[in-house]
Amino acid sequence: MMLGAYFNMVHPDLKVVTDGIDYFKKHLEISYALGAKYVGTETGSLMGSPWGYVNENHAPKTLEKVIEIVKDLSRTAEKYHAYIALEGAYAHVAYSPKIMKKIIDQVQSPNLKVTVDLFNFLHIGNYKKRMAIFDEAISLLKDHIVIFHLKDFIVDHDALVQVGLGQGLMDYKTIIKKIKESCPNAYLIFEGVVGDDIKTSYKLIKKLLKE
Repeated sequence: MMLGAYFNMVHPDLKVVTDGIDYFKKHLEISYALGAKYVGTETGSLMGSPWGYVNENHAPKTLEKVIEIVKDLSRTAEKYHAYIALEGAYAHVAYSPKIMKKIIDQVQSPNLKVTVDLFNFLHIGNYKKRMAIFDEAISLLKDHIVIFHLKDFIVDHDALVQVGLGQGLMDYKTIIKKIKESCPNAYLIFEGVVGDDIKTSYKLIKKLLKE
């Protein structure tokens, strides 16, 4: 389904960026033979490692760098009949659904697709608007979405902490309903779901998909 070849497109060390581009292109080259339609990555952070938030991540000039790299990757994807699954995150360059749409519009490649991870777009200042953010992602990106990452969370000491699906603040009854209506062919992938939570999360999503 998807090969993960995540790399930091704006790492301050240029060699890390060029190595990441080469690594990603190699995955695009072999993905078809492996039966993996998509190769996934995020856009990264100027912080380097870890990929944390810095103000300049959200600057237009940083976005321009990402767009140029994604254009290059998209040409390779087209050559090998592969698809890029680009994922956004608030701490990174593609920090909102609107920025993701801007990248899509600027790159103009049929081989550039989107992974939506709602939790990635959230922080302590906006988590109460999570359904509005999800609706915006669906509205702007539904024709390009191929994967949803499913996560849940609670707020603990001003931090968003992941928990099993159905144990936190995410309204999965509504989320799954909207996915079925707008992106019925998208893949649903658990991320950060561990231990006994895997089984209960699976049961929940299976039940909601049947409703």
